[in-house]
Amino acid sequence: MLKRQNLARWSLWLVQHLRLPQSGRFVASHIAASVAFAVCLMAASPVEAQSPSNSGRQARGPVRPGNTSRSAAPARKQAKPHDPVVTAASHQEIIEGDVILDGGYEVQGSNIGCDSCGGGGCDSCSVGGPLCDSCHVPHRFCICFPAHGWVHAEYLLWYQSGMRLPPLVTTGSGANQATAGVLGAATTSTLFGDDVVQDGDRSGFRIRFGWWLGAFPGWGVEGEYVGLGENTETFTAASTGTPVLARPFFNVLTGAEDAQLLAFPAMIGGDVTATTTSQLDGAAVRFRRQLYSTSGCGYSPWYCQTVPTSTRLDGTVGYRFWELDESLQIQERLTSQLPAPDDGTFNIVDRFATRNQFNGGEIGFMWQGRRGWWSMDALMRLGIGNVHQTVTVSGTSTIVNSVSGTNTTANGILAQRTNIGTFERNEFTMVPELGVTLGYQLTRRLRMTAGYSLVYWGNVVRPGDQVDLNVNPELFAPEVSPFTGANRPQFQFVETDYWVHGLNFGGEFRW
Repeated sequence: MLKRQNLARWSLWLVQHLRLPQSGRFVASHIAASVAFAVCLMAASPVEAQSPSNSGRQARGPVRPGNTSRSAAPARKQAKPHDPVVTAASHQEIIEGDVILDGGYEVQGSNIGCDSCGGGGCDSCSVGGPLCDSCHVPHRFCICFPAHGWVHAEYLLWYQSGMRLPPLVTTGSGANQATAGVLGAATTSTLFGDDVVQDGDRSGFRIRFGWWLGAFPGWGVEGEYVGLGENTETFTAASTGTPVLARPFFNVLTGAEDAQLLAFPAMIGGDVTATTTSQLDGAAVRFRRQLYSTSGCGYSPWYCQTVPTSTRLDGTVGYRFWELDESLQIQERLTSQLPAPDDGTFNIVDRFATRNQFNGGEIGFMWQGRRGWWSMDALMRLGIGNVHQTVTVSGTSTIVNSVSGTNTTANGILAQRTNIGTFERNEFTMVPELGVTLGYQLTRRLRMTAGYSLVYWGNVVRPGDQVDLNVNPELFAPEVSPFTGANRPQFQFVETDYWVHGLNFGGEFRW
């Protein structure tokens, strides 16, 4: 303060003793008076000096604790009226290392938001900041594309709820043709069906990608694709007559269980192949909004020091698509061992295919917590919309006989003219999704992840549920004419629930 008062006195003395003209002395006296007045104001008011280390924007979020050093800075001193100058030091720790914003974005300088725009776009952006500071175009056109973004690719090891099938292939004793392979007979056992298929592990992949919109702070857009490739399971059985092979059904003419023989001693032989397929695909486009975030320091059980911590909560809203395609096919190739006119070969196919397509809106929440290099993510989403169900039933029979030649008809055993066709309808449904992921930050931009996901889908149609075992055998090729009895099998929609869950392993890259 004394130095500033002396400076004011010296300014006045110079004006009085310099040999200046009257006009120049008048101007100089005004300048000196202004300097003296400013110095007096500075001396009378306490000034708080800012630590150079705190002049820029403080980085938020996790800090990769590399070579960590700390300086325990003193607390900010309270200014008193009689103190001319109060010097304050930062109360925050100084931690060396790679600084990463909430969500994993590297801090580069103090640029938050758009610094400048030209040509209708932004030169540089970062998430969470204000709109463009200076633009040559209206703010609504100042969009960074892309701003800070991310790509998350994962390998999926998932399991789905199995497809239930009725009894489709049986075996039994060759002693009695009337009861061979018939359900309920003491010697009959089921070789294929009356069980669940397509319930094993499935391999697939999922990719999520997106970016934050610099012109709209806290808003981002994300795309997603999920694919579980087509999985095929096959059952095959063959016999020249022993053991017995049969296709069971309920005979509506006799009102009792019956069976079509595929292999029986001295009568017929052949093979049967049953194939099931299943494929799941999904996609989504959603907006992402940061709702809440915190950052601070916490104790690390792996280091004798504190580490940066952060949490954030994002809300999502968008469009969700799922498609489940499945099929069941039974094919039999038989050769008669009887003489003409009952000789010949038979190639018979039944096929049931289903498709479920979900289109709807999606809302959800995503939470993320970070502690040092480690992170945990949790998500909860709900899709609400329409499922378009499609069931296709088809069949063919090709018979080659020495007397009648070759004949092909559009029917099989369980697929007859009474239920063959394509059937469609729409149903309301909901598809919730849950997920949890653990992550480890390898570098400033790369994070390795491992997690668990669960998707539930109500109101789906699956092939095995659309099979009607009630059959009128007069429909078998060649069809009996005139036809009598009930028109069976028949088609009707049968719904069930579907879920898929499993482990995810992958990596996330952010820029």
